[in-house]
Amino acid sequence: VFWPSETRTQTPMPTAVEGHVLHRATLSKLPGVLVMAWPCGRATATDESGAFRVSCPHGVDSLTLSCVGFGTHVARAPGAHVDIRLEPLRVELGQVTVASVGHPEVEAVSLENGALMEALDRTPGLQSLDLGGGVVQPVIRGLYGSRVAVLEDGVPQQGGRWGSDHGILVAPELSMATGWAPGGGHVWMGPHAVAGGLRFESPSRANAPGSSSRFGTSLRGGNLRAATHVLHWQTTGVAHWHAGVSASAFGATQVPQRSFSYLGRTYLLEEGELPNTAGQTVHAVAGADRVTPSGNEWRVSGKVSDLRQGLFPGIVGVPRQEDLAPNDGAFELRVPQQRAMRANATVGWKGPASGRTHRWTALVSAGWSRRLELAPPHAHGWGPLPDSDVSLSLEERTGFVELKRAGPHGAVGLQGESQSTTTGGWEFLVPTHRRVRGSLAGEWLGGPATWAARVDVVAARQEGHAEPLYDTWGDVVGDDVRAVPFQTLMTGGMLSWQRPFQPREKAQGGTVTVAVFGRVPSNYEWGANGIHHGTFRYEQGNPELTTEWTLEGRLRLGGHANTFGWNHHVQGFAAVHRGFISLTPSASFAPISHASQVLQFQANDAFRTGADGTVSWREDRQAWTAEGSVLGQWDVRTGLGLPFTTPAQVRLAWERNVARGSQVELSARGLAPARLMARNEAPTPGAFLLDIHLRQTSRRGQWSLDVHNVFNSAWLDHISAYRALGLAAQGRWVQVQFSTTLKHNTTKTQS
Repeated sequence: VFWPSETRTQTPMPTAVEGHVLHRATLSKLPGVLVMAWPCGRATATDESGAFRVSCPHGVDSLTLSCVGFGTHVARAPGAHVDIRLEPLRVELGQVTVASVGHPEVEAVSLENGALMEALDRTPGLQSLDLGGGVVQPVIRGLYGSRVAVLEDGVPQQGGRWGSDHGILVAPELSMATGWAPGGGHVWMGPHAVAGGLRFESPSRANAPGSSSRFGTSLRGGNLRAATHVLHWQTTGVAHWHAGVSASAFGATQVPQRSFSYLGRTYLLEEGELPNTAGQTVHAVAGADRVTPSGNEWRVSGKVSDLRQGLFPGIVGVPRQEDLAPNDGAFELRVPQQRAMRANATVGWKGPASGRTHRWTALVSAGWSRRLELAPPHAHGWGPLPDSDVSLSLEERTGFVELKRAGPHGAVGLQGESQSTTTGGWEFLVPTHRRVRGSLAGEWLGGPATWAARVDVVAARQEGHAEPLYDTWGDVVGDDVRAVPFQTLMTGGMLSWQRPFQPREKAQGGTVTVAVFGRVPSNYEWGANGIHHGTFRYEQGNPELTTEWTLEGRLRLGGHANTFGWNHHVQGFAAVHRGFISLTPSASFAPISHASQVLQFQANDAFRTGADGTVSWREDRQAWTAEGSVLGQWDVRTGLGLPFTTPAQVRLAWERNVARGSQVELSARGLAPARLMARNEAPTPGAFLLDIHLRQTSRRGQWSLDVHNVFNSAWLDHISAYRALGLAAQGRWVQVQFSTTLKHNTTKTQS
């Protein structure tokens, strides 16, 4: 493109032009955009932060910008600095899984070959705690619980997060995209993202063009599970709506063993299964968004979930042999059991983007969740038995609000979050409490680097709780004070610096990040005072805990994936924690029937480091992939490992197209012995697992056949709650799955 001299502006043309290229709708930075300067025809490409600089010896009179998936843009008579927004093309690409656009550290999590738990376990640096169907408790680089953020459409989900054995109800199969961000210091993910977090994106005008219905169903044998889901969306011009529902029923967990030992006693498993671990889940989502004539974009969405699940008798108290009798029905539930419910509603707004440098956005969300655990009444120590089987009741009401002003050089905003929790039941765990967070956050792009900061203020309080104290004869001799009234106001925050780099032309670059961040303790860490199901221990909170601070450095190597040839993606980190909060054994035992040792939350300094990555080779009909991770976590004071330090592991996979639309994948997963132990932990041996995946794709849909743990190997999952009972992880299962996308009236437009 060359503009004749008589049509040019009379102002002097700059010899060099710099600026940024942005996504028109989201204002996120676009890397890899080709920028050509005229009349000299010199070209460059935007870096990871969307920045570019190009020059002509006699002046630049126009720019041409091109990027796959976006319309070609011509900027006439640019100044010395220009920020350009590209319009994405409306092209239907079918069902894909992508990460959030614009953040170089966000990685995609593919759900193509199974459910979220299997997807996390095969992703380097990620794992999941096995809490049953429908409950998500991700473990990122050895951290979990309140140190891992889970966001749905930008809204943090906190309901149901109580230690390692409680998780969040979420339906990934009803989302359009799933991604994860490693490490802390992510300004908009909130203070819970010490280890990073998971992001789920619902269908919207931006990611679900046209009109389509997505359907999937699966049946698993061995570890019995049946599931189905349907999701429909329709986008026409300025309007969009979607609705979906999913349901699953799962049977008792199968293990490749017929006995286990706990507290010196050996128990028999008659049929090689963990009885009373069946359950059912139901999820439903709905939402709509629309652009008004004035350019304002409004979005509303709602989600509900319900889970019913049995609890293995060994989880609740000391089991009896008769409690381990197999269930009569495949999906039968009996006491002990749990029920978890959740409802969430979100309203979003984006101001007009056309012709403006900055754009305002707002999010308002309200949520409710409840968790009930039912167990046969048994006394905690001496005294009468409880008159109810409601051992634990937790009801939470949460709220979130975010107001942000974003532009080409950064963003600034406010976040507010509240949580109100009411507790009950004879298995006391935490007191009734309230918590409110307010944050001022911002990020600024200065040259090639990005600076980000957030200041958090947290106000929290909890109520007191006391129970009668009995002696061995059943007489009341005083009060058993389980929680004292507590009120505090604490501050936290973060400061990060991130810079992309490219060592030489056409070489794959990377990103370096340095972050300092502080997390205010959770109310669970302040006020826990009771038995925790699944961990067989008496946990005691510590109201003396203060903000824990972390200095972390991260390095990411690897760029955009090539279609063929070699690809690599490696990330490493090192973090120093001041006042790292973890459970530490004490010298006392709780006066309860469990006779459990009291473990108290204490703040000790810690050091963590590790790396994870992927190397692959792809050619026309086949591909080889090697993935692996290694992690080290130490308590500086004692030199012992931190809890849930996952062992090193590697996964090798070979994939080949055997016929038109047919693929086969063989993968082998090796886990090293877990020798970096926390106090009172036992080492676990290594394991070798083999999986087979077959896939047939046609116009009607996709069939897949998965075989997990082909040799039915007995192995102890180091981060599983059942490991304390000496129970192996689930054994072999075979799953058949069918999924399809019905497309109707899908529009294709070009800018």
